[in-house]
Amino acid sequence: MDLLSFLQAGLANLDFDGDLELSWQKSQRTFTLEMTFYAQNKINQEIIDADGVETTKDIISFVDEILLYDANKPASFEEDDYLACLPFEGKAGWTKQTALGFLTYLQEVLDNGQADLLDFLNDDAATIFELKFDADKLAQAIASQSGSEKLSYPKF
Repeated sequence: MDLLSFLQAGLANLDFDGDLELSWQKSQRTFTLEMTFYAQNKINQEIIDADGVETTKDIISFVDEILLYDANKPASFEEDDYLACLPFEGKAGWTKQTALGFLTYLQEVLDNGQADLLDFLNDDAATIFELKFDADKLAQAIASQSGSEKLSYPKF
């Protein structure tokens, strides 16, 4: 199994009410994981997004992305455009331990993000919502897994 197939299967097994979309940019040797959160805006609170667009819709969505990139052939990207930018080792990809740790920690990010979004909508004092990604917690999640098997970069 290659890295792309493993991540696609793992993402399908996560418990998340939003949308997860993993795309592969072959020419750039990157993967982008787009996470879309949905929440009900019961009181039609006015929300202003990062682009300054205002809405009072009943259902709001929030989108963020994680970039996986080839450390041996780094693509041109702005780290600030992503929740996290995580390298993989060229054709060697990731170990199964790293991929399992990533999926484990991603579940925590999704759970906390959904809860924080609902808190944001229901707390008049909250002025900003953003997802949180902690590299130390990711490292802990990876360390708690096992599996030296390589999940190589997919061939095309």
